[in-house]
Amino acid sequence: MATMETLTPEIARLIAAKERRRRKLAALPFAEKVRIVIKLQEMAAPILRARGRSVKVWPLEEGEPVVRG
Repeated sequence: MATMETLTPEIARLIAAKERRRRKLAALPFAEKVRIVIKLQEMAAPILRARGRSVKVWPLEEGEPVVRG
């Protein structure tokens, strides 16, 4: 892979932005990460169902805690 010095400024900027985004997501609380996964499931479900796949989106009501116990 090319080093940062050999990349175009635009590619270097995109890689830096991607790294910032990854760090931001990694710093989120666990409950927020689960909510993001559920949102992605909701977005993918219609596409997968249209392809004949059986899909179950994790249930989570707004305000409901992610971790029960």
